Amino acid sequence: MYFHLFVSILSWIIGLSYPSLPDKYMVTIMILGFIAFLLFLKEFLEHVNKQFLQQAEEAEGENHRSLSSFKGRFVMIRDEDSPFSKDFTYIIFNNGEIEVPLFCRNLRVVQKAAQANSELIVYYKNYILVEVEELD
Repeated sequence: MYFHLFVSILSWIIGLSYPSLPDKYMVTIMILGFIAFLLFLKEFLEHVNKQFLQQAEEAEGENHRSLSSFKGRFVMIRDEDSPFSKDFTYIIFNNGEIEVPLFCRNLRVVQKAAQANSELIVYYKNYILVEVEELD
């Protein structure tokens, strides 16, 4: 991953530092740097996705009482493309003051939140929704 970042920076430095290079070579080196930078971004996003999935697995394995929580209402499910894995659903809750965006990969929890008619207790960790309980 960092190799691509190093190659892109090195290519841009070479392309900009040597004005005696023919234009054709300068453009080629700059394009090489741009492609290396795109590969770095792709690998970085994959790395972030893996870390987010690991955090989700850890959060789902914890006791619900040890997680962060708030009382609030379900607002909506966002259908926007998530920068994270397709396994996650983007859900928004309102805690009475602000809207709280959370990600959830458990469809049972998503359905439970969406079908709730009353206020919920929302259990989460690091913006990952783990469980919801409906208050009576």
